[in-house]
Amino acid sequence: MKALMMALILVASPVWAQSSDSWETTRKGEGRGEVTTYARKVAESPVKAFKGVVELQASPAAVLAVITAVDTFPEWIFQNRDAERLTSDHKERILMSFKGIWPVSDRDVVLANALSQDKASGVITLHSVNAEGYLAKRDGYVRIPALDNQFTIAPLTDGWVRVQFETFVDPGGSVPVWLANLVATKAPLETLEGIREQLKKPRFANATREDLPKLPGMDQLEL
Repeated sequence: MKALMMALILVASPVWAQSSDSWETTRKGEGRGEVTTYARKVAESPVKAFKGVVELQASPAAVLAVITAVDTFPEWIFQNRDAERLTSDHKERILMSFKGIWPVSDRDVVLANALSQDKASGVITLHSVNAEGYLAKRDGYVRIPALDNQFTIAPLTDGWVRVQFETFVDPGGSVPVWLANLVATKAPLETLEGIREQLKKPRFANATREDLPKLPGMDQLEL
C-alpha cells in the first residue's frame, strides 16, 4: 500500500476550521508526554478539522528549531515527501509535497507562514495558509486548494512546553471521505510524536535563538 495522502503539518483557531461543532477526542494520551488528538466537523465540508496536543520537556527555542528546520520535515511531518523554502524575506513561503495512498494522487502546496507571540503569555504561534497562485502547478501533483494550519508553543512553569497542532485542509481533487477523515486521526498523532523524536537530537535539544533561521518575525520573539 502506498503511503497516505497529505495532511500537514505545520494553535489556535484556524480560519478554515471555524465551526459550531465541538471537538471530539479521537485519542487520549495516557500520561505527560503522550499525544491527545481531536477532530470536529466543518460546515459545508465532508472533511474534518483535526488537532493534537502534547506536553514536552523542552524549551520553546528547541521546539521552534524543529518546526522551522525545513530539511528535516520529511522525517516528522505526516506523509511529507519533501519540502523547500522558497522565500524568507518579507514572507516565508515553503513548497511541500505529500505522498498519496491508492487511489489518491500525491499532493503539494505552497505555504505562507507567519510567526507571532502573545507577549502576556509568551505563547508562540506559527500560522500557515496556502499561498494560492504563487507557484505554477506541477506535473504529477494535485495542488491543495485550501489549507489553514497552526502550531502553538506555550511555555509552562517547569521546563516543559505545551505544543498544539491544528489544521483544516481541503485536499482538492477526488479523495474518499473515509480516507480524508482517517488522516484527521493519524496526522496530528504522527506529527507531534515526530517532533518529540526530533527533540532527542542534540541539534534541536540544545537549540538557542542563535540556531534559529532568520525568518520574518523571529527577531521579535522573546525566547
